[in-house]
Amino acid sequence: MQRVRLCSGLTRCTVALACVVALTTGASAAGAASNTKTNGAGATTAKPVAAAGVGTEAAKNAPYCDPKDGQLAIPYQKRPPCVRPMKPGESNGGATSPGVTKNAIKVVAVVPTQDQQRATWTNVATPPPMNHATNSPGYVEDSTADWLEVLTRSFQTWGRTIDLTVFNPTGPTEEAQRADALAVAAMNPFAVLVSNQTTGAGTVFTAEIAARKILVFTSNGTNADAAQQAPYRWQGVFDNDASAVNGAQFIGQMLVGETAKWAGDPAMKTKTRVFGAIYPERNLNFDLFLEGFAKYKGAKLTEKVQYTVPLDPALIQPQNQTEAPVLMAKLKAAGVTSVIAYASGNMTSQAMKAATALDYYPEWIFPGLGILDLDVIVRSYDPAQMAHAFGVGTLLVNVAATTDPSNSYFAWYWGPNKGTYQAGVLSYVQTFLTGVMLAGPKLTPANFEQGLFALPAAGGAANNQTQSYMTGFGRQAGLPYDEFSSIGLDYALMWWDPNTVGKSKITFTEGKGVFQYLNQAKRYRAGDWPKGEPKFFDPSVSISQFATFPPSDVAPTYSCKGCPSTKS
Repeated sequence: MQRVRLCSGLTRCTVALACVVALTTGASAAGAASNTKTNGAGATTAKPVAAAGVGTEAAKNAPYCDPKDGQLAIPYQKRPPCVRPMKPGESNGGATSPGVTKNAIKVVAVVPTQDQQRATWTNVATPPPMNHATNSPGYVEDSTADWLEVLTRSFQTWGRTIDLTVFNPTGPTEEAQRADALAVAAMNPFAVLVSNQTTGAGTVFTAEIAARKILVFTSNGTNADAAQQAPYRWQGVFDNDASAVNGAQFIGQMLVGETAKWAGDPAMKTKTRVFGAIYPERNLNFDLFLEGFAKYKGAKLTEKVQYTVPLDPALIQPQNQTEAPVLMAKLKAAGVTSVIAYASGNMTSQAMKAATALDYYPEWIFPGLGILDLDVIVRSYDPAQMAHAFGVGTLLVNVAATTDPSNSYFAWYWGPNKGTYQAGVLSYVQTFLTGVMLAGPKLTPANFEQGLFALPAAGGAANNQTQSYMTGFGRQAGLPYDEFSSIGLDYALMWWDPNTVGKSKITFTEGKGVFQYLNQAKRYRAGDWPKGEPKFFDPSVSISQFATFPPSDVAPTYSCKGCPSTKS
């Protein structure tokens, strides 16, 4: 079933592909207020769009639905609920929104030029797409089109195909971003999908697109930024504020009142923990941590130090180097035994180096901010400090003998030697098409948002899985605000093991030093953190990887009739 039309070439084509996903609070939240209900955890969530027919017998018996559970019959861990099929001759409402006609949805994919992409193919931190036909690196735009074809086989698009156009941004300057936004908006797309490898198309571009009431799915900016422009802005990036909420619950329920037994200074080990924190001046609502932490008996933050985040990336490292010694001196003078590191990777590295220079060896508590649990990065941190690092992390634990679930899903449709595959593309394509499906025939930004806000949290902690990230939009993630980010919402307990040799998560770089995970890498979400101090630094109850794929994460199997893989 061919349902994706890709404009040829990499120029600014006149048809548009816009995978736009938008955050919702403010005016958008007010618009959805009449369609809300309270779930079992007490959070307010949107009701499904009635016209989509979620949960009906018609939906369960629809093509590409598994009637046993009412979810799409796709071989993947995250399976959205089915919607009803369209009735013969039924109208989908035609032009329900700019960029939408009765036959198509215009989408603009913003990607680097092919020259720019080729220049990054040797970067192990950002693996390129793989062209399975040639067994060589491929291009993001091809992977996007191929993933859209995989998903539109099963996802209901209400009689509309996806018209996909590729756009190459002209540069990262504010002037260039504004000009690019105007050029893309002139294509009149319903949604814009920005590759996370794109140079340019940053926060200015994103804000300009959303201001023109076009959905935009991006990996720049924050959840709070998206909320201000709801329902037009959706984030494919870690929600730092979620780490503030979850970090407070983790520390408050599991560490408060216990001794600083894992500090590097022997004099600290018998003392009841004295907490201090280091946090950035922007891109994190630290008040969420303070408010949550204060709810726990005996919880007290003795000292908190804020560091500067320059707008110019070139100034960040020298600024961190200048500030770190001063900030760590304050924490040491305050008698802090346990440093809560709400800091970037670079600032954490500089802070640890400064601590050693001060002969200061506290506990280092990682509260789930960003990807501080990426082994290959922290191997370069001061080993005298990292030996006392523990906390929670967001990344998925490696599996020694397995195939990436998304790769298996891709091959299920295309077969082993067809298509251009990249794992990261699936996340935003699936979010986009899930919103389209759950919006019902009348595709509008408001219905798109309502459909996603009504979608129960899935993956990770929500389904007791360890090999997928939990996704939960609106209030489904258990947070005290509307969620528009698709990652960074659930966490696993971990500690740093400086002696074990293993492969880093994501990059699979072999080296000495890995994170060890407790409770078989079980993942937790806001509202579900248990009480009692974990057994950090105990190898007997920890794992650094799975030998085989955990049973909880094994996706169901289905036949793929009419797919290139089956040649039927």
